[in-house]
Amino acid sequence: MNKLGCGIIYFMLLSNFVMAKGVAAGTQIINVVQLNYEVNGGLFFSTSNTLVDTVDQVIELDMVCQTSTNVLVQNAETQRALTFQLSNLGNGPDHFTLIPDTNSSTPDVNNRLIYLDNGDGIFNNADTQITDINLNPDTNVTLFFVSDIPANATWQTSSNGIEARSTIGGSGIPGKNYTLSSYFAVDGYKGGVDSDLCTYELNHVRLKLLKSGTLSSSKLFTGTTIHYKIVASVEGLGLLNAVNIKDTIPTDTTYVSGTLHLDGSVLSDVGHVSGNDITVPLGNVLQTNILHPIHTVEFDVKVN
Repeated sequence: MNKLGCGIIYFMLLSNFVMAKGVAAGTQIINVVQLNYEVNGGLFFSTSNTLVDTVDQVIELDMVCQTSTNVLVQNAETQRALTFQLSNLGNGPDHFTLIPDTNSSTPDVNNRLIYLDNGDGIFNNADTQITDINLNPDTNVTLFFVSDIPANATWQTSSNGIEARSTIGGSGIPGKNYTLSSYFAVDGYKGGVDSDLCTYELNHVRLKLLKSGTLSSSKLFTGTTIHYKIVASVEGLGLLNAVNIKDTIPTDTTYVSGTLHLDGSVLSDVGHVSGNDITVPLGNVLQTNILHPIHTVEFDVKVN
């Protein structure tokens, strides 16, 4: 009579065991069962058929505004940037379309475009305008929403951002699936699309400068003295912090020592005149319905 020695049966699962989130889409999970047993002292082996399953793709992404506070802007400013980060949280490479997104109830801005950061995290001429992007799984990029502020804007805030949508899925319906070449893709809990908004805040207070010059003679000759006067006034209501008026002594002229004045009082050249540069600190300037500060800076130069 044949008997199974020791009554021992054990299984070996020869597979790529799926434990961690993010196993790459298209990865084959191979499973084979091996059976070892003894009969009358003889050792025998048997294996099952091979099961091959392919990991499907979960489409997941994240768009996040990178600015925790409002971005201050002025009327008529051009190419003001809002910073975002787009991440591919899915387990496969994806292609995302990008469109400017503006809150339907927010005031308009002009020339809305999207740029890809060149790697320094700061919007500049080295960045590239894009309308779509390819991202590998577990990678992210910095994007900029860029627009012009209308010259006649009167709003306080304007919320704007970027929408990213997967071209593999992107239905907006979590759980919707798609047949790919050898596996399936499914829209994750955001439905394969995500967006976020950052906020511009219009600065309704700014400093206005008016500069004039008076000659010491009827004509401009060598030795003529030019008396410069700079009048600083505030437009709008609010506080301007750490205001400095800076001017450069014109080429072919020489600053006349001891002629620098602020609001009629003499300012020492020390700390205010350096080479061809003149700097006059005004400190904090507050304009209200009652307070209307006006500051005057004066100095002389002589034609060489």
